[in-house]
Amino acid sequence: METSVRTIADTEVARFVHAAGYGFGDRWEPPAPGAWVDAEVDRAVVAVDGDDFVATGRNYTMELTVPGGATVTAGAVSAITTRPTHRRRGLLRQIMRWLLLDSCDRGDVVSILTASEGGIYSRFGYGIATRIASVAIQRHLTELVRPQTRGAVRMVEPEVGIELARPLFDRVRRDRVGAVSRPEAWWPVEWAPPEWIAPRRRFDVVYEVDGQPEGYALYALTGEWTAGHTEKVVEVRDFVAASPEAEHALWNYLLHIDQTVAIRAWNTPLDTSLPWLLSDPRQCRTEGVRDFLWLRPVDTERFLAARTYAQAGDIVIEVTDPFIELEATAGRFRITSRPGTTTCVRTDRDPDLVMSAGALGAISLGGVPPSVLIRAQQMAASNAAAIETADALFRAEREPFAFTWF
Repeated sequence: METSVRTIADTEVARFVHAAGYGFGDRWEPPAPGAWVDAEVDRAVVAVDGDDFVATGRNYTMELTVPGGATVTAGAVSAITTRPTHRRRGLLRQIMRWLLLDSCDRGDVVSILTASEGGIYSRFGYGIATRIASVAIQRHLTELVRPQTRGAVRMVEPEVGIELARPLFDRVRRDRVGAVSRPEAWWPVEWAPPEWIAPRRRFDVVYEVDGQPEGYALYALTGEWTAGHTEKVVEVRDFVAASPEAEHALWNYLLHIDQTVAIRAWNTPLDTSLPWLLSDPRQCRTEGVRDFLWLRPVDTERFLAARTYAQAGDIVIEVTDPFIELEATAGRFRITSRPGTTTCVRTDRDPDLVMSAGALGAISLGGVPPSVLIRAQQMAASNAAAIETADALFRAEREPFAFTWF
């Protein structure tokens, strides 16, 4: 029987979740009432073979903060799966095409995703826009250089923590390049799903100054007591700080929890200040660095006009879209940066740089300089001056960091 691709009905969400679980090698439970998967059902798509959902994918509507502090609308791709019995039939390609056209039709400026595997999405025009570090500290090997802070850390119950965290996160993410918004429907289950953080081991803390939240952390205590010795580890799941003071106060708390031997944080910015807070910075050990947010432009002209650039300058780039040849994505664009103003318009001028949509996605938030991708032969430049200009223009005020998983 021929496989067809279609959107799902409101009554088919549980079947969609069940099918996505097959693709991820898990038997997922039906979604709880009000789960995020129930939102924007008209943006969920499946491949159908007979009565079976054999491939899945969907978009969520989110926002992305770009250099300069503006936000753009993003189609956030999620739940990309193919049933093992239906691999190598082009179903993923059909799903991704549908999702990109959906983003284009709805006016999304970019498409974003977090990848379960790193070798899949470059073929669809996505580039690695942000990366994260996983770090660990053995508590007995170092001490925190205690900072001066005005506020206090307070432990709260989860139902209190979520109400404090939501508005604080929304404030912080608007000031952080690469940050991705968290819709209301995201919080109840996605923030702390029980399969990731056991409720009996979960703890929430908030840092407050004059009674106002300035930072929060969500963590679990894993491990047990063995032969009279603790092997418990502080596993930091989410960490958000509105100021360096809040960041320092929260790390100070987390590194001084009694009856623990270590702290681990899986989702840490590459430019974290944590090592510099320690008496021995070497003890903040990086256990891994990996890709996190993948990005591809949908409407390149709007995307490049939305961000600011690190200095005044003028450059012409040519963007190709080998996957879908999306008209809004491909073409030649002239970026003009002046103090207080940025323009991006289509042009017929010869390009200074030629790149794919994925390469543009990689450099667009400042996470990787264009010169790096030129050395990797993923883009081409007309001359050395163009490389120097591109590196200077695309640099961001901070290392981009997405915060949000989806």
